[in-house]
Amino acid sequence: MNPEQFTTLTEMLALRAENSAEKVAFIFNERAVMFEELWQGINRFGAFLLAQELRRGETVVVALPNSAEFFSAFYGIQRAGGIAVPVFPEAGVERIFSLANLCEAKIIIAPSNLPAERLSYFRQLAKKRNILLFTVENSIGTSPNANFPQINPDDISFLQYTSGSTGNPKGVMLTHANLLTNIRQMIAGMEITPNEIFVSWLPVYHDMGLILKTMVPFYLAAQTHLLPTNLRNIHPWLKAIQRHKATFTAAPDFAYRLCLRHVDPNEYDLSSLRVALNAAEPVRASTMQKFEEAFGLKNIMVAGYGLAEATVGVSMWKSQTPKFVDLRGHVSVGAPFPDVNLLIVSDRQILPPNNIGEIAIRSKANSLGYYRNPEESTKLFWKDGYFLSGDLGYLDEDGYLYIVSRKKNIIKRAGQTISPQEIEEVVDAMPNVRFSAAIGVDKGGIEGEQVVLFAEIRNGETIPKNEHHEMAIQMVSGFHTHMGFRPARLYLLKPRSIPLTHNGKIQHIRLKEKYLSGALKEQGVILYP
Repeated sequence: MNPEQFTTLTEMLALRAENSAEKVAFIFNERAVMFEELWQGINRFGAFLLAQELRRGETVVVALPNSAEFFSAFYGIQRAGGIAVPVFPEAGVERIFSLANLCEAKIIIAPSNLPAERLSYFRQLAKKRNILLFTVENSIGTSPNANFPQINPDDISFLQYTSGSTGNPKGVMLTHANLLTNIRQMIAGMEITPNEIFVSWLPVYHDMGLILKTMVPFYLAAQTHLLPTNLRNIHPWLKAIQRHKATFTAAPDFAYRLCLRHVDPNEYDLSSLRVALNAAEPVRASTMQKFEEAFGLKNIMVAGYGLAEATVGVSMWKSQTPKFVDLRGHVSVGAPFPDVNLLIVSDRQILPPNNIGEIAIRSKANSLGYYRNPEESTKLFWKDGYFLSGDLGYLDEDGYLYIVSRKKNIIKRAGQTISPQEIEEVVDAMPNVRFSAAIGVDKGGIEGEQVVLFAEIRNGETIPKNEHHEMAIQMVSGFHTHMGFRPARLYLLKPRSIPLTHNGKIQHIRLKEKYLSGALKEQGVILYP
């Protein structure tokens, strides 16, 4: 069967096992797993879940890191007719149970190598909540042969819980048809071929790492190397690109900034790369330019845009395209993928080119909405098959998309619309700044929202307090030079004080709540004033 004829993910993997049995499905930590072995593991775990009386359409939480067993669990759930719910495995036990409660899951899958003490605690909580806790190891010895249900294109494959960067997490429903549609859109839009060599350390429990970096290569039977996710050490990622002569990798902007900060470019040869996708958070022109200059590359870093409600991919530049940056530093994320339609709207009216508004998206890859949350689902959809993304941006005369900010994060100061990212890029480039975030606070005065700036200081606790004052003066001066005004307040913070999602996005709303409630002060993370 031609890949274009696949109708479900399980059908795709079954036919890969039949026609490409001895071909490598993926390599994790240098261990190759063939498609036949992958399919056997999927069937074994699916049969195990059926023996536990998993019913069709029931949700199962998958709290697993990057690993071979993730795929056995994730696809085994679907093979048994269930709905997989991948979650951040290190989020904390209470967070995992909270998400299980949200999606009404009666089963949670935990890592087989979980320390005995933590596994015991996990089991105690599960028992109290009447939830079954299993590991993939529990399925060893189960026959892979079972009476598996028929899986249909419109069945929900998995729920992708939103990161919570702008509010409470919502379970985005993605069907097999949604996923296969977007896989094909991205393959066409990014010109991906079966000869591609993928390297990824992105988490498989999140959309870009799961769909783009594993489902796409499974679909094409392309070579893919998967690494553990470790933001504290990006060297294995670069080593793998060099060793395997990778042609395609992807990461958020902050990961490429980590490379510039912590890596000697002379140690690595990344010249095999055709594409280094920069997506999943605001893309900085300075990151793209400096990364390519540092590693001696040209036009291989491309900006892209996507979100879970559109499955994952919405737009991207093709490889070897020079970057487009507007006068305010916003990077264009290219033209939409095939059969993806974009509009820019404000007050429910369609705006002409070069006007900033909310991005509306229409695609057959669009989600059905949020799982068992009709109120939020209703808010999501607009008209004519479009949904409202919550992101602000604009289309230029040629139809290229520029992202400005999240709608809820935008700062409106003195009649001027400012994106936090515009400020943060300026501040992050200043000496001693590890990380920064900007929020708008309106205290009821005639001036409206004012910019409140937070900057984490490298080794801030070891710097004498009298130097903090001088540092703040220099920051405000540099800020004024770039932005033309001064922030209402500037706070110097200890490292790792700004709240982030598990995939590195700033939680501006949570930061604002912590600031206004006095939690930042109570937690003792403010170094100055």
